[in-house]
Amino acid sequence: MKEALEQSLEDSFDFTAFQRLTGTQDAITDETGKILYVPTDLPVPFDKRVLSAIVDSDDVRVLSMPVDEWEFQETIYTGIEYLVDNDGDGTVVFFCPRSLVDSIQDIPGTAFVHFDRVQLDDTTRTIRDAFERGAGTEPRPSTIDDLAEFTLRAFTAAATGAELSPTHIQTSTDDRLDEFYIPYDTLPSVPTAVREFFLDSVGIPNTELFDSLDPAAQQNVYTTRLLARYGDRFAQNEPKYHVAAEIQGLDPELQHLYRTLVIKWLAQRRLFDSTLTELATTALDRDVIDTIQASYQQITGQDTAVNIQEPGHAAETLTQHFGILFHTVDEDEFTNLVNTVRDQLSSDSQQIEDYGPDQALNTVEKVDTLLNLLAEVALIKHPRFVNAAFPKDRWTDIFEQFIHVAYENDREDLLDYRYLTALNQARKQELREREAEDLAEDIRTLEVDLDTLPDFLDQWTSFLADTREDEPVSDLLQQELIDKYDSYCAELVDRYDDIVTDDNWLHLSDLLTEPDDDRVKFTVILDSVGYTDYLLLNQFGFLTTEPDSVDLAFSNMPSYTPSAISTILTGLPAEATGIYSWQPRRGDDIFVLQHSSYDPDAFDFIEERTENDFHLIQRPQLNSSGISRFADQVADIRFSSDLTIEADHLDAVRNGFVDEVESTLNERHHVLNNDDVDPEARAAQRSHIVLYLEDFDKILHEMLSFAEFENYYNTLGNFLDALLEDLREATTIIENPVDIEVISDHGKLTRYEMEMILNERPEHEFTQQMLTETVALQHAYRINFRDAEFTNRTDLQFVTVATDDSDPPVDRIRALLTEEDADGVSDDTLRDVTEKVEYLQSGSKFVYGWRTDSDATSISGLHQFDGVDTHQPRGDGIFDLPDVGLLSRYDIKNRSGHDHGYHGGTSISEMAALRLTYQDA
Repeated sequence: MKEALEQSLEDSFDFTAFQRLTGTQDAITDETGKILYVPTDLPVPFDKRVLSAIVDSDDVRVLSMPVDEWEFQETIYTGIEYLVDNDGDGTVVFFCPRSLVDSIQDIPGTAFVHFDRVQLDDTTRTIRDAFERGAGTEPRPSTIDDLAEFTLRAFTAAATGAELSPTHIQTSTDDRLDEFYIPYDTLPSVPTAVREFFLDSVGIPNTELFDSLDPAAQQNVYTTRLLARYGDRFAQNEPKYHVAAEIQGLDPELQHLYRTLVIKWLAQRRLFDSTLTELATTALDRDVIDTIQASYQQITGQDTAVNIQEPGHAAETLTQHFGILFHTVDEDEFTNLVNTVRDQLSSDSQQIEDYGPDQALNTVEKVDTLLNLLAEVALIKHPRFVNAAFPKDRWTDIFEQFIHVAYENDREDLLDYRYLTALNQARKQELREREAEDLAEDIRTLEVDLDTLPDFLDQWTSFLADTREDEPVSDLLQQELIDKYDSYCAELVDRYDDIVTDDNWLHLSDLLTEPDDDRVKFTVILDSVGYTDYLLLNQFGFLTTEPDSVDLAFSNMPSYTPSAISTILTGLPAEATGIYSWQPRRGDDIFVLQHSSYDPDAFDFIEERTENDFHLIQRPQLNSSGISRFADQVADIRFSSDLTIEADHLDAVRNGFVDEVESTLNERHHVLNNDDVDPEARAAQRSHIVLYLEDFDKILHEMLSFAEFENYYNTLGNFLDALLEDLREATTIIENPVDIEVISDHGKLTRYEMEMILNERPEHEFTQQMLTETVALQHAYRINFRDAEFTNRTDLQFVTVATDDSDPPVDRIRALLTEEDADGVSDDTLRDVTEKVEYLQSGSKFVYGWRTDSDATSISGLHQFDGVDTHQPRGDGIFDLPDVGLLSRYDIKNRSGHDHGYHGGTSISEMAALRLTYQDA
């Protein structure tokens, strides 16, 4: 859980909020010649960074929190060394588990050290203000006494939107405070957002399916996931740990025997007549039988023995631990067991029409019980694991017979397990026969073609808006929409090369064109506000400014900001720029286009020029990336003056941009209407002005971290209405007719869309293993400044491709540091923070990499994954074009709990960018 919090907040949490704890700061900085500790009974995420933010002083050395006695001793000695080096004129501080405090007396040499305690020392108002700034909400209790508790609650609230009480968590039994977890018995009392965050961190992201299980089944899932995530040191506190330990300690042959027994009994029930001897794959001699009896009693907690000749009762009892029993099953064994079930269920489905009503329904209930138990396996292993054993071509017709009986008996609650694709397909087939839904029929018969895509997206977003408003919509309609949505995604990927080159389709590279006649065109580029966003604004009625024209513009593949913005500003498709991420590569060099400070000649190798020679208005305060810098080299795009604007809310963002617009337009007006100005200056004033609102989606998320779906679009609509009104007013200084365009770099797949699609198609979930297990990629030197003692930098930097076993390029690493940071730092120290890693250029849901092997046949291995598209660009780029491209259609790595939407993949929601045109009459 601590690690999950750190990963979620690594790039988003504002640690300066802790600087408001001024009382605690004074309690630390007023002391000199001492080692100070902050006592804690629980782990503290970002412990060193928290204290660094509170102290905010070069005279205090902040150390990481030790988690055991050895680390405690090393921490103390590090502190002593620091004090000695500074002649006692310094201070050391760190978080320290209370269990270690008293052991300082056992560390040799510490009798001469002042070792004092620091507590949270601030007024209630300061605490509440700091908590609110850090977490976006006020803490519920009136006071907080412990800094560690305060920190943990702030981080949890920031990551999830809800507060976690430390009474709800538990640490390991060995007193190490490096991690914590939430016991199963505590889960019901934990806020829902925190509970879902924790379950996701232990590998249970499908909380809806988890919540549908009864408590015993939930414990089966929870205990096994806890074992997989944390091991015995946490899981052994759970009531079902002894069951899991006993089962996992059994010989694999006996585990297989128990699984076979349970599966056979579930499939046959009253027809079950197998003996244990028949089911075993090994001889049941006396020793084996004794082991079976002993283990069975340990698992069940009963004195009852297994009846070797009639083991049906034992099978029924073991189903209470179904998920734990199947935790270690491999794919081949599971598939074989499911095939055994299929023989019986296939026979039942063929005869069920001849059964009486009671017998038919009993058979369906038997199937429902089996699938309910298999849900435990889907949660423990993965839905894809279960689906692989239930191929649609072999199971759909079987399931449809059972679903038909369930619907005929008004038992739609049976067989409602969305994790199983074959069952979903069977339900869809049954619903198609039962529901005469005109719209579903229209969707089903709609021809999948790019010409019909805008019409389909109208229907898609209408569905999204209706379901978010809790309007009743049929399951059939949802399934048809998702099927058609997937087909459009495949069509878009198949025809992507045509989209880029054919004038029939509007691509990002076509968006910036010179205006006609004497008109002036004013273009605003918004990050991640796509075509479906515009449709949803209309569905909710949140955009009142009606455009004169609306165009769907296709984004680059992948739909990712650095690639898209480079294409828009230069007019070059991604295949021509070679930019597919923030770190494009040229030869062995990696160019970091985000937060870069390259010399003026950094891009001298670029010789290509484009037609997009416009006046670019950008706010330096928000535009810290090098994308525009690159575009300047390619397209001679000008930059406006450097204005410093406070932008901590959306109104400030809008006002800042409007101020920049007015400043630039006043300059333009002066140059064009002053005869004393040089002709060259007058010629430099373009008739096409481009305003790039970078990171707008991130800004909007920060303002609406936990906002609901509709509120997000309400806020977006209000912002656009106000911005358009302000821009229209600001451009009155221009005497010529002014057309205002709003364009986007790409769209986004909302979290709601993603979850809805993956619930229907769980096999489309994207995992990192799809990459690392399929394609061998080159390596690069990565500099990890996070833990470096000699600098305050906390980022990761790629430097160059690691093509051999030579030492890291120390000179290039040193050049990344300020002169003050680099002073006195040895080459060995720089090597210590350098590592060789796989070079993956990764956005939200895509990866590009380079392979030394030019043979592209291994790319075919990437096609084995459902919901994953591959793209290999062709042509000559300014930067190197990748050999390997892999894109997820729907899913995302490292989801955070409060993201509204995602991009970087090949779904039509992401690939559908936007152009709105507002013409001056």
